[in-house]
Amino acid sequence: MVSRNRSIIQLDKKTVNKIAAGEVVERPSSVVKELVENAIDAQATEITIQIKGYGLEEIRVMDNGIGMSREDANIAWREHTTSKLRTIDDLNSLFSLGFRGEALASIASVSVLEILTKPRSQSTGTFIRVKGGELEKTEERECAPGTAISVKNLFFNVPARRKFLKSRTTELGHIIDVATRQALIHPEIHFKLMHEATILLHSPKSDNPLDPFIEIFGVEDAKKMLPINYSDEGLEITGFTSFPELSRSTRDFEFFYVNKRHVRSRLLSEAVEEAYKSLLMKHRYPVVLLNLAIDPSQIDVNIHPTKREIRFDDTKKIFGLVTKAISAALSSKELWREMSALKKRQEPAASEVKQVLLPFTPLKESATPIKAPSEITAVPSQSERQSIHAPAPNLELRFKPGDKQQQQQQLKTASTMVKFSETFWIKPLGQALKLYALCETHAGIAIVDIHAAHERIRYEELLRRYKKAKIKQQELLQPITFSLTTEQAAFLQEYLDHFKAIGLLPEKFGGNTYILRSLPVIMDLTLTEEDITNLIEEVRLEIPKLSTLNARIDLLLKTMACHSAVRGGDAITTEKIAEILRLLSACEKPYTCPHGRPTIIKISEKALEKEFSRIV
Repeated sequence: MVSRNRSIIQLDKKTVNKIAAGEVVERPSSVVKELVENAIDAQATEITIQIKGYGLEEIRVMDNGIGMSREDANIAWREHTTSKLRTIDDLNSLFSLGFRGEALASIASVSVLEILTKPRSQSTGTFIRVKGGELEKTEERECAPGTAISVKNLFFNVPARRKFLKSRTTELGHIIDVATRQALIHPEIHFKLMHEATILLHSPKSDNPLDPFIEIFGVEDAKKMLPINYSDEGLEITGFTSFPELSRSTRDFEFFYVNKRHVRSRLLSEAVEEAYKSLLMKHRYPVVLLNLAIDPSQIDVNIHPTKREIRFDDTKKIFGLVTKAISAALSSKELWREMSALKKRQEPAASEVKQVLLPFTPLKESATPIKAPSEITAVPSQSERQSIHAPAPNLELRFKPGDKQQQQQQLKTASTMVKFSETFWIKPLGQALKLYALCETHAGIAIVDIHAAHERIRYEELLRRYKKAKIKQQELLQPITFSLTTEQAAFLQEYLDHFKAIGLLPEKFGGNTYILRSLPVIMDLTLTEEDITNLIEEVRLEIPKLSTLNARIDLLLKTMACHSAVRGGDAITTEKIAEILRLLSACEKPYTCPHGRPTIIKISEKALEKEFSRIV
């Protein structure tokens, strides 16, 4: 126990360095991050990371960058030495990943550090060994141009730090994560990560931005990524974001970069998720790789020792532009869910997939791209997507004059045909299981979740009216009375203004009983006593958790849309299904219900033929 009577002393340099190292070097992956960033700053096009003993025995990072002169190498490992800054003002124009001059000094103080480096202009290289912050050896050596840094016996002189590390496999996982995040944003660099003799990551150099993603996550996920290329107000946003069908249960697959520096940002996560609002189910997150190219003077990267966090000068602007960039990517493609054949298909060559997905280089006219499970076609403008009452070209009306029965039948077929886009026609055939509609399409069949489709229509109409503050009321011939529990009544009183904002005007009717004398005039909206009490109970525990008025109103609108939509189990005619599909085709986001469940699942003719063994 430390005595309270001890006098104040100045710590010696070694102790200070060990304490400072704890802020920069938290674990083996911290070492990998710092060394790889130095290699990138050194203009390397090849970076190899070799790990032994899960990073505690040795971490070795080799690059073919510009290397260091003998003079630079002899001071690079000392504290507060850097080639990136001269004055504090240089922070406003900084594009390099490192700049503080702390990394090598911090690493050297808690390990055995060896540096072997040579610039192309010198005939021999320089070797330096530092143990626990003390120089042990320096000499000339023959070596290839570039730099190789070895960090051995990490935390040998800070046993407490080793004690608090996680399991060896967890620590190795953190190293893989660091290497992955760097490889994804640097296709121009050949990355290789090895543990002992096992290759854990291999991403060859490429001029194709999606190649690292394909190498790391595979072809199937890559086929479900949309390119992002957005520029406005001095901010350039590039990268990829996933179709809604490709989502994860955590935010671990959200990769954010600012000037190619990996950052963790709640602001960027919220901006991306705003664009996906109502396209993904609760607690589902997109796969996204996003780089923001921004003037360094508009950000602060010096707010955290590890530089993992970042501060933007204008957060509102960044939030809005990132949301617009993601929304633009999502609106550039049709996002219908496609049901693949149950049999495992042979994966197409990676080169074929890149050719289909990437707009960065134009396809040659002779190229014949593969058909991915989700057909990749441009989404027409909203006006072009308005439903019409004509049949698809390959289903044009054919009947003989005077054949009235055939004429009437084909006219009826035409009246139920709905056009979502130039490449997607749909015709309902009937209801199945009193939940779904079975439909024929231009290229197969489709299954419609009738409730989800109607819920989307209701939600967008309610939202549109709310934003315009034009939710008109219609007096009820028979007012609705409903009784609540004490908890429900207290909740309703606290958030009564929210309910009024969406067009529900409950009045006290004695005790915990309320009365509704009118309902919003929205597309034959009907609500029962049970609907209203269920709605209140469903949102009672969720609304207090939401921090903004818009989020609370949005939840109310979604819940109201759900409870007023066609229900599973209701019998419905083919003509009514067609009417729902027409209204759905006019929606801004027809692909999912407001809670993120798909409205329509397409099954291609080819997938059906494979299942029935008509084709191999």
